[in-house]
Amino acid sequence: MAPMLARGAVQLASRDQGGAPLHRQIREHLLREIEAERLQPGDRLPTEKALAEQFSVSRITAQRALNDIAAMGLAERQSGRGSFVKGLRIEQDLNALTGFVEDMRALGLSATAKVVLVEVSTASAGVADHLGVALGDRVFHIQRVRLANNQPISLDVSYLPEDIGAAVADENLEDRPFYSILEETLGVPLGHGQYVLEAVGADSLAATHLDVAADSPILRIERTAFGLHDNRPLVYEFLHYRGDRVRYRLSLQRSRPTD
Repeated sequence: MAPMLARGAVQLASRDQGGAPLHRQIREHLLREIEAERLQPGDRLPTEKALAEQFSVSRITAQRALNDIAAMGLAERQSGRGSFVKGLRIEQDLNALTGFVEDMRALGLSATAKVVLVEVSTASAGVADHLGVALGDRVFHIQRVRLANNQPISLDVSYLPEDIGAAVADENLEDRPFYSILEETLGVPLGHGQYVLEAVGADSLAATHLDVAADSPILRIERTAFGLHDNRPLVYEFLHYRGDRVRYRLSLQRSRPTD
């Protein structure tokens, strides 16, 4: 039986009064229920009829809200049975250099972070090569768990040159993403990035923070972000994504030989 939400618990502002469209308000209400785990994977969402009655809207409006939830990958519509909550599943494009917060907001999801580690360390050979610094130079090493709708999606292990890292580390990294700090606070626009994506088994660090078993399949992205004007490497990082919650989509043009 679909969980019923208390009648009258939510007052919808009409669009004419400056509120969001009614179907979007219902969608956001359902998202909050899922985020708070009052609606869990496998639960049936309220029906179109139930939502229409509860919020005093048309069934078409209620249907649009349910369609939005399904389009976000958070619910599955089963013919003759209704809509059921799915485990969070995110689909991202890899066609542009974007940050986690930008990606999640584009999908209508809340994005938060939990800082695991901020320290100054010495650059290993790999870190030095990717950041364009000398072996043993001081770099900032930052680890964060990235969450969408309060569910762990990624463990980011990042390295930054000392001057950039010191400025970034002074900010509230649970509220502000790197790219926002670099571009809006430091005035350092990003130009492009280099990605290497591979499937790996979760090591103990990733398993702990992503809440998966050790050696579970995860996706690891090795990424370097470069400055727009000087092509300087600004951030070198490993992004560990839960394999059951993320998939990537690419659009490629046909490469044709030239004479």
